[in-house]
Parts: sequence; structure tokens; C-alpha cells
Amino acid sequence: MDPENNGEVSEMLESPQQEVEVAVATQLAESAEPEKPAAAENLLLVVNGSSAAATNDTVPVEDDSPRETPEAEPLVSVAAPEEPDKAPEPEKQELEPEKENEPEPVSEPVPEAELVPQTTQEEAVPQQPGEPQPPSPKKVEAIVEAQEVVKEALTQNDGKKTEVSEEKPAEATVQGEEVKQAEVVPPVVPKKEGTLEKSAKSADPTGAEASDAATVPSADSLSFPLLKHEKTKDALRSSRTLVVIRGLPGSGKTFLSRALADAYKEHCSVFCADDYAENADSGADTHKALDEAVVACCADTPSVLVVVDDTNHTQERLARLGELAREHRMVVVFLEPRTEWSTDAVQLTKLTGRKPATITAMKRQLEEVRLPLFFGWFLLPLVQDQLRSTSSDFLTTLDDFKKNAVGSSVKEGQEVPLEQYYKAKGSLHSTTKFCDYGKAEGAKEYAEKPAVSELYGSVFDLTVSALFVTPRTFGARVSLTEEQLVLWPADAEKEAESSVPGAASLPMGSRAHITLGCVEGVKPVQTGLDLLEILVLQQVEPVTDLELGSLRFYGEGRWMLELKEPVCAAACFSSFYKRRGPSHDQGKKEPKKKKNCAIL
Repeated sequence: MDPENNGEVSEMLESPQQEVEVAVATQLAESAEPEKPAAAENLLLVVNGSSAAATNDTVPVEDDSPRETPEAEPLVSVAAPEEPDKAPEPEKQELEPEKENEPEPVSEPVPEAELVPQTTQEEAVPQQPGEPQPPSPKKVEAIVEAQEVVKEALTQNDGKKTEVSEEKPAEATVQGEEVKQAEVVPPVVPKKEGTLEKSAKSADPTGAEASDAATVPSADSLSFPLLKHEKTKDALRSSRTLVVIRGLPGSGKTFLSRALADAYKEHCSVFCADDYAENADSGADTHKALDEAVVACCADTPSVLVVVDDTNHTQERLARLGELAREHRMVVVFLEPRTEWSTDAVQLTKLTGRKPATITAMKRQLEEVRLPLFFGWFLLPLVQDQLRSTSSDFLTTLDDFKKNAVGSSVKEGQEVPLEQYYKAKGSLHSTTKFCDYGKAEGAKEYAEKPAVSELYGSVFDLTVSALFVTPRTFGARVSLTEEQLVLWPADAEKEAESSVPGAASLPMGSRAHITLGCVEGVKPVQTGLDLLEILVLQQVEPVTDLELGSLRFYGEGRWMLELKEPVCAAACFSSFYKRRGPSHDQGKKEPKKKKNCAIL
């Protein structure tokens, strides 16, 4: 081929094969320039009928020095230098193997007849001094020959077609117009397996694998007083409370425990049974490890709110956790998720992947202990100490009054102080409804009252207005407000009519009390009946006015002290569970006295 035919082809064709052909022609033209070696990566593609320069957008000036014409090699696509706003071009060593092994597909060739008129049109444009001259007829002939060489080389390349991007073709314009260069699309990095599933699971507030939008809890599912009532939250932050979360797998227990942790922040510690099941051989080992961690937290950390997240679907587990709370002078609250699917066995089976029979059996056990032994107001630990101190002062005052004003028929050495005569009965509380796990009359109806559900876990200020003693019990009378009477059973006084004639005629809430102690063999339920007996009697004149208040005597060893300054007792409306034992009897039993007290 004639070496004098060098310069730039002023018109490039639109098809990929024409790009290859023009690139070969341009390479042949540059072979005459000593400073510019022919290299495929330094060429600029020209498409859409416009012309552009090769190698850095300039056309090399013709050089008459003879040079050997290199053989035409089948070239693939030639990547132009990228503009600053384009993605970075992959390294050269990564692209060259692709050029060798995956040649770009050749589009339908443009008839050669179109090349000559376009070249002729370019030649008609006046050339400025120093600008490259258009190719001569010999140059056009060289281009045609190069086309034939390229076609033959592509045919021999195992029938493979080079890949040319149809979405982002290389484009160029001349004389100051914008140039769009061929882009190299970086390889797509595949996502790690499990990333999406893990994200969906972590976003699921129920702690179970998310299945659809129906498993997103509503705002009402967190409408617990422990989370919504500021008075309750403030009271619990200054007290010690054990929150036992129970419910079926996937019902939203973890969602609820996280909400409590967010509300109480550094004052809250959460213990999830799942964290201890991994290293346990059985459920019993899991509960043992869990209980040990809870005990250690109650004993060693300043957390005021300890949360236990587990199914807790048996009476034994609920009773055990209640015992732990009382041993560490904590109020216990039992919460159950309120998500829309919390009791839907079919939905929970889908969420957790557990067998339907397992969910159904667990649901049945949970239903059996959904109702506690009783509901009531449980005094916060500091208030218990205050009331016990006041009651102790009352018994001491009553003992002194007996020695000075009342004769004793008990022989010397047989009487005992009042404080030793009564035995304390667990943590201080005021029972609202005895349920016997749903067996007591009216238990289910009481538990289904909207007020019971809405106010469960709330902290109230009870008013202790009087202290009283009888030969069987020692207690405190509670005067209820209108708000508190909402939680009081309407038939509480009527139920006692058979044991205390006239009790049904007393105002609602008259039976409200706190048992401070009982004689050995007497159940705490007797305290409320003794209070009703005192109230049924006609009002008597005070025997004397003491420092604490007015002391009245009602006969048969019954005394009542009306406090000058009622005790404000903060108490949490909650429930109580006990280990299985003999059936509970609320009837009045005659105590078996072993010791006598002169005042009684």
C-alpha cells in the first residue's frame, strides 16, 4: 500500500464494522508518523457521520518519510479517553484479553458506495493552513482493501462476533461540539447471599422472619402504661420492677422488650431465653441459666427494670419468676404482646416455621394460665417499708395502751407482743379480684373489662386511711378514689354477705384492704372479711386519741385506728401467680391459737 496516503479519514460510519474498518485505515495512515506508533487503545472512534481526530483528538501531520506498512490485524472496539464525569476506565491489562477472546459483533456493513460521496463532501470543505488533508483516491482504495482484510479475519475468528454496546455507542462531533466517548461499564459485583434475608429479619419487630406487611405491629400494640403513662414511668424509674413477657413464638415479645429498653434506656436490662438456649441441653437448663442471670442482675446492678423475654406459658415458670421478684423486693408485671396475630396459630406457624401442633399445644397451655391467681395493687418496695414502719408503731402503741388502761386475764408469761402475734404474709398488696386461674366465679368477666386491660401495669396512689386488728388478722383499710373504683368488682361486698351479714349494704370498695399479718393458720382473705365486720357495726366513740389518730374499740378484740395523716401508698396494678397446690379456699376458718394476746 502507498505510504504517502496518510492522514485522517474525515468521515466515519455508524455501524460497528465501519468503526473497525476506519480504525484500521487510520492505523495505516499513522504508520508514517515516527512519534505516534499505531496502537488500538490510542484511537478515537468516530460515528454518526461526523469526523474526529485519532490519538488525543488531533490528526498527525503527513510525513513523507517511508515506513513499512504493518499488517492489518482484526481490531475490536477501541476505547476513547474518558471524560472526567465518566466512570473510570478499567486497567489496560484487564481489557486486552477481552478484545482478543471476545471480538465485538459486526453490524450490517454499510455499502461502500456511501463512503466515497461522504469523502468527497469532506474534500469540498476548504482546508485551513496546517489542517490535515483529506485522503486521496489511493487512500480510499487502501481503505477498501482494509475492509476485505478485516472481513476475512473476522470470519476466521471461530465465528465469534465482537460485542458492541448498543445502549451507549461512542459519539463525536467536530469543531467545538460535545464529544461522547465510548464507556466501559464496570462489572456488577454480586450481592452476598443472605444479606437481604438478614436485613428483612432484623427489620421484623416481632423477632421472627418477616413474611409480609401484615406482620408489622400497629401503634396500638405498644399501648401499655409502662410505655405510655408518664406517672407510671416516673414511679418505676425510682423503684425496682421485674417485667415478665410471655406469649407464643413470633407473637411480638422481642418487639415489646426492645420498646421497654428504649423507654427506660440505661435503667433497663433485658434477658432473652433464646440467648441461653444455644448452650443448653434442655428447656430446664435454659431456664436455670436464665434465672441465674436474672438473679445476678437483681443483686449486682442498679437496673430498676429487669425484662425477661420468653414464652413463659406454664404456671410453674410464671410462679418461679414471681418468687424471684419477691425475693429481691421487686414488683412483678406480666405482659403479653398485643399484635394482631399474637394468638393466630396459623400466622405464627408461617412466621416461625414451627409445627402447627407445637404452636397449638403451647397456645392451649398459655390459655390455661392467662388469668392469674388474683389481680391487685402491689405496693412499691419503698412504700412497703413506710407502711410497715407505721403499722409497727401502731402495734407498739396498742400494747402500751393495753398495759396502762385494759386489764388482762391472761396469766403472766403466756401473753406475747402483738408484733409477734401476727405473721407477715408476703409482699404488701390490695387484692381486687380473686380469679383462681379462671376458676373463680366472675373471673373471666372481670379480666375482659376494658379498664383491666388498659390500666394493667399502671401505678396508682392508694390512700391508707386506717389500721385495724382482730383476733385473727392485722390489716390496713384502703379508701379508693373514683378512678380506682373502676378496677373494683361491683359484687365484691355482696360476695361476702354469706360470711358477714349486712356486707352487701356497704358502699362499693368498702372491702379494699392490705393484709399486714395473720395469726398462724389464718389465710389473708380473712382480713377483708374482718374489715367488713367492723364496718357493719355501728360507729362507736373513740376510746382515746393517740399521736397517730383516733383509736376505736368494736368489741371481741377488734380495734381500729383512724389515721390523722393517711398514708399515700404508690402501688402497681398487676397480678399474682403461685405454684400448684391444694385448692384455694376463701371461706372463714377458725384459727388454731397456740398463744394468747391480752389486748385481743
